[in-house]
Amino acid sequence: MSSSTESATPNSTDDLDNAIGESARRLPKKKTRAEKLGRATVMLLRRIHLYSGIFMFPWVLMYGFSGWMFNHPRMFTADEVTTYHAADLDDGLLTDLTSAEQTAIAVVEQINLQTSESQGPELRITDDRRPLFSGHLEYNVNTPTAKHQLAVNPVTGDGEVRTTLVDPEADDAADDKPDPLAEVYRVEIEPNVSADIQRQIPEVLDQLGLPSNRASLGYRKLSVVFSAEADGIPCIVSYNLADGSVNSVREDDRPQLTKKAFLQRMHLGRIYTPVVEIRWLWALLVDAMFVSMVFWGCSGLLMWWQIKRTRWLGMGLLATSILFATFVGLGMHDQMTSTGPPKKIPAEKATDTKASNQSN
Repeated sequence: MSSSTESATPNSTDDLDNAIGESARRLPKKKTRAEKLGRATVMLLRRIHLYSGIFMFPWVLMYGFSGWMFNHPRMFTADEVTTYHAADLDDGLLTDLTSAEQTAIAVVEQINLQTSESQGPELRITDDRRPLFSGHLEYNVNTPTAKHQLAVNPVTGDGEVRTTLVDPEADDAADDKPDPLAEVYRVEIEPNVSADIQRQIPEVLDQLGLPSNRASLGYRKLSVVFSAEADGIPCIVSYNLADGSVNSVREDDRPQLTKKAFLQRMHLGRIYTPVVEIRWLWALLVDAMFVSMVFWGCSGLLMWWQIKRTRWLGMGLLATSILFATFVGLGMHDQMTSTGPPKKIPAEKATDTKASNQSN
């Protein structure tokens, strides 16, 4: 009796501690309110990350794809493409081209020639920035049966020709529906909301306690678009309130857009309009894509940090990305600030330049 009792009870303090420890391990740890809230927040972020990606997928695809087309404007067209290498052309065509260095030297010589007559500064080339060609070199050639667009590399002479075949019958068919307002170019109206606001802006600035002066129109111009009938022909009329220009389109003869042109123009149609309409909704979707992308990035970082085994690799990738983005950003800033704004040519010099171009 006594022996069985002794075997059923712990015979030492160590056995008792072990039994208590095993019992404690079996019991789940009670989570605090902060831990529960944190876990619920993370799960909510995961769900938003998932479903916002699903919802915004077609808009991100459309916006990204149309933006990609700006980098490759000659792709996705129905044109016939002919590529060539200058070395394959006969008679040495496009092989002995003037280099960027030679062009820069010639520019400096001509500038110094002009400034020497007016006692201006003498210009010399430095080694801080190597002369480089910037921009694109394109030419258009129109023939009765085709239109060619040539893109030429000014360094190698290589390039491509994109040919659009011309259908004379289609051009004749396009002339079958003339614009009934083709002879109306510009009209003046009173009152004009753009001119009215422009006149009142100096007083508005005065009342706001800001320095005031005469107001000039900005880059964006306001138009009013409405439907009308011209001799019974339904039209869409657009009137520019800034310069009074009139544009009209027949309802039964609207301009045709290729899929590429449509996506590119929609990509740029991102400004909120004064009233809620389709363009306003598209601008709202652009903002929604911005918010979604920022959220995806931040929530993705949070989910990455929760996986401990990927932290070191992720930190290396993140540091590399930040350094690369900084390098590209500074380089783009340097490129964009290397060209000043266009100069306003005096009237007398503009006349001389125009006459020189006509003679050439």
